[in-house]
Amino acid sequence: MTIHWGWVVLLAAGPVLGQQRVAQTAHNLSVSGRGNVHAADESQVCIFCHAPHHTSGVRPLWNRELPATSYTIYSSSTLDARPGQPTGSSKLCLSCHDGTIALGSVLSRADRIRMVGGDFLPAGLSNLGTDLSDDHPISFHYTSGLAASDAQLESPASLPPEVQLDPDGQLQCTACHDAHSNKFGKFLVTSDEYGALCTACHRMNGWFLSTHRTANAPMPAVASADWPYGTMAQNACRSCHRAHTAGGRERLLIFEEEEQNCLVCHDGQTASNILAEIDKLSAHDPRRELGAHDPVEEFQGARAHAECADCHNPHAVSNQPPGSRVDRLGETLAFVRGVTIGGTPIERANYEYQICLRCHGDAPVPTPRTLQRQAQTSNLRLKFSPSNPSFHPVVSSSPSPDTVSLVPGLANGSRITCTDCHNNDAGTNAGGSGPAGPHGSIYDYLLERNYTVTDNNDESAFEYALCYKCHQQSIVLSSRSFSLHRLHVVDERTPCSACHDPHGVSTTVGIGSDHTHLINFDTVIVRPETSTGRLEFRDAGTFSGSCTLTCHGVDHVDRSYQP
Repeated sequence: MTIHWGWVVLLAAGPVLGQQRVAQTAHNLSVSGRGNVHAADESQVCIFCHAPHHTSGVRPLWNRELPATSYTIYSSSTLDARPGQPTGSSKLCLSCHDGTIALGSVLSRADRIRMVGGDFLPAGLSNLGTDLSDDHPISFHYTSGLAASDAQLESPASLPPEVQLDPDGQLQCTACHDAHSNKFGKFLVTSDEYGALCTACHRMNGWFLSTHRTANAPMPAVASADWPYGTMAQNACRSCHRAHTAGGRERLLIFEEEEQNCLVCHDGQTASNILAEIDKLSAHDPRRELGAHDPVEEFQGARAHAECADCHNPHAVSNQPPGSRVDRLGETLAFVRGVTIGGTPIERANYEYQICLRCHGDAPVPTPRTLQRQAQTSNLRLKFSPSNPSFHPVVSSSPSPDTVSLVPGLANGSRITCTDCHNNDAGTNAGGSGPAGPHGSIYDYLLERNYTVTDNNDESAFEYALCYKCHQQSIVLSSRSFSLHRLHVVDERTPCSACHDPHGVSTTVGIGSDHTHLINFDTVIVRPETSTGRLEFRDAGTFSGSCTLTCHGVDHVDRSYQP
């Protein structure tokens, strides 16, 4: 750190404006200090850090020993910088703030200055300790190359004048803190209200339009969160992050449990009540795992989890307007990673299903009560492929004229989204007032409406409510498409799922059957025909076909049907 000689002369000759401000702050450790810890009888203010003679030789006239500690430094899978052990002005700050050197231990005095309230920095947010892994990284070169590789950092040439790097181009404590002035609180170099200090360096994708940037909702009463301002918009970045002594070390989240940083507001008091949804029978419950999520993970594999950040980018979320979500990604899902129907990971999903395929594609997570199918796979990427003999039109439209039962307003060839079926049972799509999205449902498989998959149930609008959301009950039970629907569903009390696989039937596993019209038998209900051992459906053209199977104790051998 460069020192101008004029400043040194003023230091020796008398007080300057900066020193007058220090006297009013917690950095005044003299007998006149206003904090709980102060000197018993030492009246000099600057001596605790500076002295004109007998100093360490470190600029600016440093009057304390430099810590010899080896620190545990911050690390993260998303960190492009490579911080090392603290250097420069950061090491000067740590001579008090790591709590290992007595506050009254100065080089210009033979004896330690006697203190009232404790010789060392008291425990609390300002006592960083020697483990800096829960603190913002320091002592790294902040270069234009770093900003380019990170893509969410401002160029060092664009930093405001208040945020200064050291002469070596390193980011130190002094980039954010001015030890001589507490004008903005926490000795910050500028206000952090509305995220001003954080966004001086951090240019997060989608932040400018984010609800978390603009929401004027009051913050909940949680003392441990250390929120300095009253609303979410004012706290901005500090609504979720803490630069020092963070609970969630990687990414500096306030709370160690990733989801708690969301649920502390999304409990219905400040924002939409997601907490109530994940308590339901079927849910994407982020509380089941701790520390499993990593923003750069590809596929989840054995350790399945559903953290909030798997589906939502908190820097980019905004209010979801009403209307179709088929041809555009919902605003709550903006800037989230995904997987294409071809299996290629992408940094920014374009469609809702691409986000779902990260967990329900090539490394599918276990699903409770999975039905046993004739052509069995849990890979929904394969099941939704437009090259299949049949598929629900999530990835691509299926303009078949055979689908005559669609409800008014839903034309042949219409596409749907995953959340048309998997959604909150009390959400707006189901006629309720709860938050939309597959956070939780009282129905199995996280379905928005009831979908009975067990055998021998009386047909009703409730039993197959999910099917009847898009397919008119009266037409399904007529003879307009499959002439025996009423016989099977009403008279024989057979569920839709006994014959139809709602996602699709992949050509990679479909054998022994034509599998058009989503035909993929549930082998618990529908079994191979007794004498031939065959289990198959054959498509004979429009509204025609034949089956060979055993169901409800009745053998079908090439049993045909026509319009």
